[in-house]
Parts: sequence; C-alpha cells; structure tokens
Amino acid sequence: MKKGLFGMVMLLSLMLVLSACGTSRVEPKEAGEITVNSIVYNKDTDKVKDVYGEDGADFEKEFEKSFKESFISTFTASFSSDVNIDKEVDTFYNALRKQVNEKTSYTTKVTNDDKESPEIQFAVKGLNMKGIQTELTEELTKAVTADPSIAMDDEKMAKKTMEIYTKAVQNADAVSESKNITLKLTVNSKDDSLWKMENDMAFMQELTSAFFLGGMQ
Repeated sequence: MKKGLFGMVMLLSLMLVLSACGTSRVEPKEAGEITVNSIVYNKDTDKVKDVYGEDGADFEKEFEKSFKESFISTFTASFSSDVNIDKEVDTFYNALRKQVNEKTSYTTKVTNDDKESPEIQFAVKGLNMKGIQTELTEELTKAVTADPSIAMDDEKMAKKTMEIYTKAVQNADAVSESKNITLKLTVNSKDDSLWKMENDMAFMQELTSAFFLGGMQ
C-alpha cells in the first residue's frame, strides 16, 4: 500500500512538472529581441508564434502596410491635387528597409523583471533621417532651379521628391546617440504560455520613430 501511495505521489509530481513546463513563457529579454527582429529586420519570424501565438510573417506585413499608408497620407497632404506615388513609395520603402538592416543596431535590457508584467528597454541607434531631410531639400531646390516646370506640376514634384528621397536614403548612416524605447509585456489571458504587448500602439510608434526616423526627434 505504501509503495502504491508513493508511486501515486511521484506520478502527480511528474504531472505537475510537465504541466509547468507546458505553460512556460519565452524569457522577456528574448521575447523582446524576437519582437524587434521580426518587425524591423524581418528575422526570427518563425519564433514569434512561441512568444505571441501569432504568425511572425504577419508582423512584418502589417508593419509595411501601416508604414506605407501613413507615409503616403502625410506626404500627399502637402499637395493641392491628387498624386499617385504608390510605386515610388514601394521603391523608397525597399531602399529604406535595406539601409535599416545594414546600418542600425540596438541593445536590450530588462528594466522590470516582474514575472507576469515585465518591461524591456531597447537602446536604438536608428537611421539618421535628419541628414537625409537636409540633402533632400538641397537636391530638390537644384532640380526645380534646373527645371521650373517641376514646381508647377504636383505629380512631377511628388515623383521628383520621391526619386531624390530614395537616392538619399541609400547613403544614410546610423545616428551616434541611441534612443530608448520600452516594451511592456503581460501574460496572455487566454493562454498563459504566451505574452501579449501591453503598450502595443505606443511601442510600435516609438519603434518606427527610433529605427526609421533617427535624428528627427
């Protein structure tokens, strides 16, 4: 009887251990790095499912969609007539992502090691877009001086601006001073083996600003 009782206790203990292993979450630091890598660098997308239970490829697709929509909306608002720059923005985005992949960097540290609501801080050295803006203004002025008709046609002005912008971004380097951004995680209420972003909207905005608009803050 004692042996049988001992066996049951051991079996229950083993079941508890296995159960605990099944609900273990990715460590906060690693979870944060997977998040940034998948969104910014299109890396570690296969690991996103372990962190959030979502397809990592969707992270990058959603980011690209949001970035382009926001860029086009802001850019075209300065023109009095409708302009179509979808193709130019695609080319610009590809050039921008390539430069971000090659030039930017970040470091990571956990600033709040709470088991259920950790916070991860990233020190980001993003792409220096302040220098790009200066170059854009100078080159656009030269182009309009050489061909005044550009200034009289919104479509021509928009396309010329994007052409110069794309060329300039290909020479962009990283900023020298890092910018800190924070990711706040919390346990997924539907599956405690997963995380969810508590400050997802704010984090995505800060992430975009830090990596893609360095020097503009």
